[in-house]
Amino acid sequence: MRRRTFLKAAAAAGLTVVSPIATTREAKAQAGGLHRGPYFMFIQADGGWDPTSLCDPKGDAEGMNRYATDAIEMAGNIAYAPVANHAEFFQKHFNRLMVVNGIDMSTNGHEQGRRYTWSGRLNEGHPSLGAMVAAKLGPALPLAYITNGGYTVTNGLVAGTQADERSLNAFQKLAYTNRINPDNEGNTFHSEFAMDRIRQAADNRLSDKMEKTKLPRRRKAMDALHTARLGESELKEVLGFLPTDLNNNNGLVRQAQVALAAFKSGLGISVTMRTGGFDTHSDHDNRHIPRLSLILEALDFIFDEAERLDIADQVFVAVGSDFGRTPGYNNGNGKDHWSINSMMLMGHGVPGNTVIGASDPRHRPLTINPTTKALDENGIRLRPEHVHAAIRKLAGIERDPLALQFPLDMGEDINLLG
Repeated sequence: MRRRTFLKAAAAAGLTVVSPIATTREAKAQAGGLHRGPYFMFIQADGGWDPTSLCDPKGDAEGMNRYATDAIEMAGNIAYAPVANHAEFFQKHFNRLMVVNGIDMSTNGHEQGRRYTWSGRLNEGHPSLGAMVAAKLGPALPLAYITNGGYTVTNGLVAGTQADERSLNAFQKLAYTNRINPDNEGNTFHSEFAMDRIRQAADNRLSDKMEKTKLPRRRKAMDALHTARLGESELKEVLGFLPTDLNNNNGLVRQAQVALAAFKSGLGISVTMRTGGFDTHSDHDNRHIPRLSLILEALDFIFDEAERLDIADQVFVAVGSDFGRTPGYNNGNGKDHWSINSMMLMGHGVPGNTVIGASDPRHRPLTINPTTKALDENGIRLRPEHVHAAIRKLAGIERDPLALQFPLDMGEDINLLG
């Protein structure tokens, strides 16, 4: 009944829960169990971010950036662009951070790049990695896979719960639907006795009608209607772990608040988070760098909040984008689409203070030895498949039939996470 009780609250909030194509035997076995880690967070920077303004800095040589090359800073082994609040973030978190540079995206198209980064496949056909992980580790949980836009294709493997960040302040109302004022415990529409009778009557009515209805589609529709009307216990569990301040101006922080509360409650496994505004074909630095700062601010919040909830050692985060931005600036002080990218991996299972891969001074990819992971002119190019293979291993699903259903066409494996 865990998913049933959540669906009602989700429907009332405007949250959309997409039912999987089929309920697997494993999902049934998982019902009623809580997930205690690891937890997977995927942050999508939609529009194509600029790694040279973040974790693959070049400086002003050949007009690449508007900061001096000799001003590039280091946090341990990790170089970063000396702009905005980057120093504060990298100096604090470099020991839990891996940077993967010089990733060849083979495209500069938004849809293709977004799909490639988050499914591991350039062409259509693969679910998002967040959906795949949730489908394996706990598909019956009510918040197994939380989505906030971006590439969130599930291929019917798991129910994705679309949680608009603006719905956060509605959580209390949804968790206490019998209260006229959610802040007033004694001000209710019905007594608890009456509510219990209402719930029981609804359950009995559904059972009676289900027995008389044989068509699977009608039975499914009736069940969905019933569960959309009653039950809020799961949201109460999540509500207990939400911070008191839900009005942060950073949308990624608000998305993270819900996800981390769901993780702590044992009801969630993975989340896709999204922020846009990176397609800066004009006025690049003034528009783009503040968006990067929002991501770093959200990452800092994630691990501080995870520490507060005592789950930090179980939280894994991957951050990426559609592709990179062109070397240098166009006539409008913007940067256009470029097929070389970077990703940042943090937290659980990640060897921190590590950089794998690189690009040359004009942001062209360099090849690496697949065994040693060192730069090697006779090596191979990093591609999104290599990152996906590493995360699948971390989740313990690399040889699972579910993962084999969606194979990665990467050639030689690179054991990125060791």
